[in-house]
Formats: sequence, structure tokens, C-alpha cells
Amino acid sequence: MPNPICTVMVGLPAMGKSTLIDGMYKPDTFIYSTDNLIEEWATSQGWTYDFAFSKYIDKATREMNTLLDEAIKNRLDIIWDQTNVGVGKRRKIINRMKQAGYQLRCEYIVPPEAAHLDDLKVWKYRLQNRPGKTIPNEIISNMMRNLVPPTIEEGFDMITFYNMHGALIAIDYGK
Repeated sequence: MPNPICTVMVGLPAMGKSTLIDGMYKPDTFIYSTDNLIEEWATSQGWTYDFAFSKYIDKATREMNTLLDEAIKNRLDIIWDQTNVGVGKRRKIINRMKQAGYQLRCEYIVPPEAAHLDDLKVWKYRLQNRPGKTIPNEIISNMMRNLVPPTIEEGFDMITFYNMHGALIAIDYGK
């Protein structure tokens, strides 16, 4: 039986990580997403995502971790849908999943360069048109400063690079 796969999504908010996931997962794949859980709770209460996030991010994280333990126990494939922009955060995921016997893949959505004004406009539009879901500019700026592109040396078995429109740029298999 082959090792299950953990796919770690990496990219800034509104780059298309969740949209990319829609076309890649099988029905029995566990998706680790505190955002999905918070959105579900917000909808059920008639709240905005922002309001629910402020009340429930800690609870959503605990619940996702419990569900993750169950997914690992059942050897399900896992997609980790968060920004995961820093090496430290990814290292925790990689170590845990390698210890559990998972193959580690990364799907990285490369942010637009400053010279690509059209893509920057599209990204700004995406960020601003998520009803009830806002991220303050200082948080986005901090994420941009802390974004470290993933590498095979971190422990990934494969990294697939996409642009923000979902087009494949490159695949790195390491050695």
C-alpha cells in the first residue's frame, strides 16, 4: 500500500489556493482548513466571516487538529489549506506528516511581481471582493514580507508552482 499524501498549500490570501484544491482532491481526502470551518459556522449563525473568525479561530484550530488526528489514523490523503508562508510553520507540518509516514507535496502559488500591474489589480480585486472577509493591509504586508518560497530542502518530495490564474509554471522533484 503506497504512503498517503499530504499536500501543503502555500500562497498569500486570495491567490487561488482553495480554487486550485477544488480540482485536485478526491472525495475521501481530508482538507485541513480553519477558514472552511469558520465560514460554515458564520453561515449557520448569519454572521460575517470576520466576526466568526474573531470569536472562533482557536476553537476551529482545535477542531481541525482533532479531525487531522483522525485522518492520519485512517491514512487519508490530506490537503493543508492555509497560507503557510513561513518555513517555521511548514516545518511543523512536514515533521508531523513525515513522522506519520506521509509523502509530502507542496502546491505553491507564486505571487505577482511588482511589474505585473494587471495581476496586482486582479489580486487586489480578489482581496476586496470577499464579502465579510477582510484582511487588514498591515497583515497582508506582513505576510508578503514573511513569504518564503518552499524548497525541496525543507522536506517536500515534490513542489508544483502555479501563477495566480492556476497555470502551471514548474514542478520540482528534487533529486
